[in-house]
Amino acid sequence: MKYLLLPVHLLKFWYPEALFVFIRIWKNLILFLEEDLAVSLMWKLIFVPLFHDSSITGRVLSVIFRIGRILTGIFAFILVSVFILAMALFWLTLPIGVVWGIWGPPVGGWGWGVLFAGCGLFIIHIVTHPHKEVWQIKAPLEIWAASWIKKDNVIFSKLLSSDDVINLLLYLETTSEVFIGLSITSLDQVSALALELAKKTKAKYIDSCHFFVAAVILTPNIGNFLLKINLKVEDFDEALNFLEKKKNKWRFVYIWDSDFAVHHLKGVNRGWLGVPTPLLDSVSEDLTRHASRMSFPDITGRKLVILEVINLLSQEGRRNVLLAGPPGAGKSSLINFLAKQILSGDAPPALATKRLVKLDTTRLLSGIRTEGELAERIKGVFDEVSFAGNIILVVEEIHNLGIGEAGTLWNLYSLLLPYLESSAFQFLATTEEENYTKILEKNGSFARLFTKVELPPANEMETLEILEEKAIEFERRRKIKISYIALEKCVELSAKLIHNRVLPDSAIEVLNESISYAQNGWI
Repeated sequence: MKYLLLPVHLLKFWYPEALFVFIRIWKNLILFLEEDLAVSLMWKLIFVPLFHDSSITGRVLSVIFRIGRILTGIFAFILVSVFILAMALFWLTLPIGVVWGIWGPPVGGWGWGVLFAGCGLFIIHIVTHPHKEVWQIKAPLEIWAASWIKKDNVIFSKLLSSDDVINLLLYLETTSEVFIGLSITSLDQVSALALELAKKTKAKYIDSCHFFVAAVILTPNIGNFLLKINLKVEDFDEALNFLEKKKNKWRFVYIWDSDFAVHHLKGVNRGWLGVPTPLLDSVSEDLTRHASRMSFPDITGRKLVILEVINLLSQEGRRNVLLAGPPGAGKSSLINFLAKQILSGDAPPALATKRLVKLDTTRLLSGIRTEGELAERIKGVFDEVSFAGNIILVVEEIHNLGIGEAGTLWNLYSLLLPYLESSAFQFLATTEEENYTKILEKNGSFARLFTKVELPPANEMETLEILEEKAIEFERRRKIKISYIALEKCVELSAKLIHNRVLPDSAIEVLNESISYAQNGWI
């Protein structure tokens, strides 16, 4: 039926659909330019001096610089808009122009070439893509317009011969032969559930895997059948979700796609407000700068803990936060994720221009011979922090600063205490629960200076989601495949057998170790 309506589809492709594509491209390009050139931000900050230079010369130069950025941005917006408008008018009038013969040589030949190229693009699109995407489906009868699969092919024997289904079964460590003999009792129920699964997994189209998993779920007494091969009904749903997640992460999104998203650039120093901090840089690691060079992984789960940390860091008073949790619970990963959020512009306004800077006590103490030298170096560091005004200092394992303990060469805590007590500085620290009880809690001033946030070990479901993200990255970088069953086993065995480390760290370590034993490209 799709091919009988080709002329109608061609008209829709060339006019209303193309018009929406041009509008989408224009909008995405404008957003991209705005994110890159920061025109609206430059307007808001037009009288704010660059790099804290409040001198008359500095203010004048700042205004000139920001006005220049604004004018450059406006010019770029106009240029892009004119170009897209010209392209749209050419495309929309081309068929009429060619037919009426108003394209004289040499434009005539070029016009015909573009027309035939457009028709070829339409044919490729109509042959390789269903007519609609999943999100466009409004009624049950429209399901088939969002799928490559025809109604007659939604039977177990044909679904099992699909490459997608064979691949899904490999990730479940089983084969299609196991399912020969099963049958579908209600096509309507299977297709409706396949649509639900496609929406749930954020798939663009409904493919054979969605129909297959829907058919498995709806098969009577399937639970008993799957017990024989050590699988559960949930495994099929979750493996499908894992493969769709991998597909979505690997898929390249073009500027004309409906799901194209502009990557935020609202993070650190986008308004040219930050200042150089050479002494601080020599004794620390800038996590926000590090996040720009390599992609820190996302944090799966832990939303409430992350939200609590962000809220505490964003408030006016009592802004120092202590993140307490057992080794391997993910304290460092959470801080790295926060740095990534700041850099990408996904942090709240109060943190949007902050720098997360991790203090390195080894480098801080390097070359120091007397406590006076150390005090002078610390003063120099915090003078820079104070002038910058946008730095959150990260102190990992803060109990190692010598709080209340004898025997250390210098008590860093006593030298840092004036800065910890000052509202001009902000700290994000980590420790373990045992050290908090043993060392930190006994120090009354410390408990007063920090708000404690507990980070418990991840549960098995959260850990499985974390391993999925790791597995997708491993498959891309190392050209190996990791079955979904292997991920489940990593979590299950780590929780059961490893007692000196907690989830998710123990399961991640097991997965890392398993990679070295991978055979034939599979784990």
